Amino acid sequence: MGRENKGCCKKRAGLKSKGFGVMSGDESKMRKKALIINTASYERVAFALTLATAFSALGEKVSVLFSYGGILRLRKGHEDEIGEETNSWMKKDSFARKREDNLPKISEQLKLLRSFGGKVYACPAAMAFHNLTRDELTDDLDDVRGLVSFLIEDAKDGMLIYV
Repeated sequence: MGRENKGCCKKRAGLKSKGFGVMSGDESKMRKKALIINTASYERVAFALTLATAFSALGEKVSVLFSYGGILRLRKGHEDEIGEETNSWMKKDSFARKREDNLPKISEQLKLLRSFGGKVYACPAAMAFHNLTRDELTDDLDDVRGLVSFLIEDAKDGMLIYV
C-alpha cells in the first residue's frame, strides 16, 4: 500500500538533478540572476547582497540594480549606516552591537560581490529623484543603468528577484 517515490515526479516533469537544486532542461535561464533592490532597509539590502554573492560564487551571472529606495545605500560613506528606513528591532543597541561583530557590512558585501564577477548598477531615475550624482555614489558601482536596459541586458532569460 506504500507508494514508491523514486524521482518519478522529476522524470515526469522533465527535470533532472544537477549539483544543487533541480534544474530544467534549459539550464542557461537559471545561470543568470538579476536583483532589483528598492529598499534602503539594512537587513533587506544585506540579505539581498548575501544572496547575490552566493549565486555569483556558485558561477551564476549576477547583476544588481539599486532603485528608488535602494539607491540611498550606495551613497559614499552611508553604505553601512543603519538609518531610519531600517526596522526598529535592528536599531536597538543590543542588536547593533551584535551586528558590528557578526553581520558583514554592506560596503564589504558590494566589494565581495564584484570580486566574484557580480555587477552593481544605479538607476538614473532614482539618482534624479534623490538629486544624486555619480560622484556621490560608492566606487563599488559598475555603471548607471536604467530599468529597461537592465531588464533587457541583465534580466532577460534569467531569474528576476525584487527586494
